[in-house]
Amino acid sequence: MSNAPTPESSETDGGRGLFYPGGRTGVLLIHGLSGTPVEMRFIANGFAREGYTVSCPQLAGHCQSVEDLRRSTWVDWYTSTETALLDLKSRCDHVFIAGLSMGGILALRLAERHPDLVRGTMCYAPTLWLDGW
Repeated sequence: MSNAPTPESSETDGGRGLFYPGGRTGVLLIHGLSGTPVEMRFIANGFAREGYTVSCPQLAGHCQSVEDLRRSTWVDWYTSTETALLDLKSRCDHVFIAGLSMGGILALRLAERHPDLVRGTMCYAPTLWLDGW
């Protein structure tokens, strides 16, 4: 028997992301390149159990075909995160952002562009430069 919270459908990405309603402090979780919101579920569950409102949107072009991913750009992915940030901020007084790999870079970009909305960032294995593999 699991005590993991049950997510609701995310409204900002057509119901493909994870959303856990909670208190007035929110956490936006951003998955990595070619990843899915599910890869952030363990972290999302932990924050949700502590009473935070948690949003983990699906980035544009992800969770579909390889062609859809290839057609999408970092600007599309960033737009997905910005939409989710604005939605989360409408529900919460304080918002923190965390991202995995490329999602960490998007989190830093959001914090830079929206210092009035973002209280802090957490980067899990951020990809700061590609090493060629």
